[in-house]
Amino acid sequence: MKIKIALIFLLLIIISIIVTLNIFFQQNYEAEMAAQFNQQQLIIAKTLSDSIQTNLRHLIDEASALVKLLSSRGLHQPGLEEFVNYAFAELSTEIGVEMIIVDENNTGIYQTRSGVFTQKTLLDLTEKIRNLHSSNFYFMEDVPQRRLIFGFPVKRKDVFIGATIITVNISEICNKFLTPIQAGKRGYAWMMDASGTLLYHPTQPEMIGRNIFNADRSCYRCHKSFKTEIQILSAKDIGFSSYIAPYGEDKLVAFSRVRLPSINWIVCVSIPYSEVTQSIKNSMRFHSLLVFTILIATGIVSFIIIIINKERVKAEEKALYSEKIKAYAKELENIVNERTRELKLEKEKLDAIVSSIEAGICIFDENEKAVWLNRVMRKWLSPEKQKDLTLRKLFEGQRFLDNIHSAVVDNRFVQEVSFLDLGNKKGYFQMVATPIHSPDGKAQIMILLQDVTELKRAQEQLMQSEKLSALARLSAGVAHEIGNPLTSISSYVQILKDMDFDDFTKEALETISRHINRIATIVRQMSRFSKTQAEEIKNVKIPELVNSTLELVKYDKRTKNIEIELHFPEDLPEVYVDGNQMIQVFMNLILNAADAMPDGGRLTISARPSDSKVEIAFTDTGHGIDKEHLDRIFDPFFTTKEKGSGLGLAVSYSIVKSFGGDIVVESAPGKGSTFKVILPAYEG
Repeated sequence: MKIKIALIFLLLIIISIIVTLNIFFQQNYEAEMAAQFNQQQLIIAKTLSDSIQTNLRHLIDEASALVKLLSSRGLHQPGLEEFVNYAFAELSTEIGVEMIIVDENNTGIYQTRSGVFTQKTLLDLTEKIRNLHSSNFYFMEDVPQRRLIFGFPVKRKDVFIGATIITVNISEICNKFLTPIQAGKRGYAWMMDASGTLLYHPTQPEMIGRNIFNADRSCYRCHKSFKTEIQILSAKDIGFSSYIAPYGEDKLVAFSRVRLPSINWIVCVSIPYSEVTQSIKNSMRFHSLLVFTILIATGIVSFIIIIINKERVKAEEKALYSEKIKAYAKELENIVNERTRELKLEKEKLDAIVSSIEAGICIFDENEKAVWLNRVMRKWLSPEKQKDLTLRKLFEGQRFLDNIHSAVVDNRFVQEVSFLDLGNKKGYFQMVATPIHSPDGKAQIMILLQDVTELKRAQEQLMQSEKLSALARLSAGVAHEIGNPLTSISSYVQILKDMDFDDFTKEALETISRHINRIATIVRQMSRFSKTQAEEIKNVKIPELVNSTLELVKYDKRTKNIEIELHFPEDLPEVYVDGNQMIQVFMNLILNAADAMPDGGRLTISARPSDSKVEIAFTDTGHGIDKEHLDRIFDPFFTTKEKGSGLGLAVSYSIVKSFGGDIVVESAPGKGSTFKVILPAYEG
């Protein structure tokens, strides 16, 4: 009897210990799960705030660029509505953007929708914008109307000529970024500003616009207090916390700030604590029930076996031990499955983040075959390129391929800028290769491609300008140093030619005289190259400049067999340049075209307005320019003609650049050439 009582007492002690350990492990698992879920919610909140901030920053940058174009173009030029619609098309229409443009008299000259502002409100906004610097803008958060107001001054030479006002619907921002967010079954995203005013809440829309510091009885239907919200307002940019709802259920909340000039919003993602830990509670409840069942069965069987046979007791204990191992193995399998699901979810989030980056990313395996491409890389590559994509196929003929191989061996990253043709996109790319190692020890390569074509073009233009500037200074010095002794030599040669010499000496003096004249011509060209500064800049008409140039070249024998066609529209704007220097440019282009057509041909000179510029095109039917020469034809002293000095196009390029314009060329061997001179239009 005493043995039975001792066994029952021991069994109760064991059950108590198991229950205590079960509760302890359950609390630890719940705390760990809550911590992990908080980190996930923090990533969601940070992603949402970054997305909102990026969209608003993009809107401000696009609006600033539009205002600069309006300042340059003017507000009362014809075609304003088409111009603004074209420029405004880049602004997002998914967040309720509206635009109004008024002139200096507060007269509306463009609006996307009527009734956005009252006349008094529009007048007040214009007065606040009028005295702003052209690089600044006015901002106001109109909480009652649930919209953001941005005002940009349109100024020309610091003179106010109008204002551009843009409104953004806060509700549309919330609907786009916050409404789709759902954490679990009852989790959601909401937002408030830095003053404590609720901007968005999916389950309490009637509370939008209310402030936590002015809360009344109705505000406490879903909160016991606003202590957590006040702590969030005083916290840093990101973080997480918890609070207790009136119905007694804990909630987890993660937050991240949206920071822009004059904008400080807080995006919050919350979820009931019970929903996070429900799976663990169910698992632990099942585990407890299983343990209790096993213990009770074990006790009953143990008593029976003790009475019947001690040997059978030992056999049953072994069987019980085996059952426990199976139970724990089942539990371990469940935990592994849960962790696998969590890892899959994290992978999907990472794929979404990487796909949103505006750069091409791809991963190649140890056999240099592509195993993964992000959205941008798939868009850049043509279907032919994507098929059976390998490192060698992507970087065929590139030195970068050898650098990648050495990077894998040395376990380091390499980067290089080079020209690539990806099929759907080509240009200069910054290429970065990073070796990564998979868990099985195999080496992979991650390639990051960023389009730097525009940056490369800007660098080349800067180098060309610096090269021309340096050469101009050198040309001035060389022309001066050569000019004086050349004049003396020429004078002595003329004196000798007037003397009576034999035929050989006279022929030699004629040869010397021709070469001196050629040197003098080159020196004059170098001198003109060093003096490209405009002397008399005024507004002139392109047809008059072209006709004056044709009057000068019509007696040149190279133009005798050339048919010249002129096409100028009547409404062609004037340009603000030095007329004499532009005649020099046009003369160089016409004579170059004539040199390209030694057996005759047709030269077409046309002009057209393009935005705020004027484009003058010189198209010939000559032999064209080889592809390898196109990038060098504006370099000083580069020429493909036997008697050319290589300064004509370089001087022309320098002159046009000094007026804020540009020269571009389109040509192919056997198909002629087109030189386009682009000059800013005179706006009065």
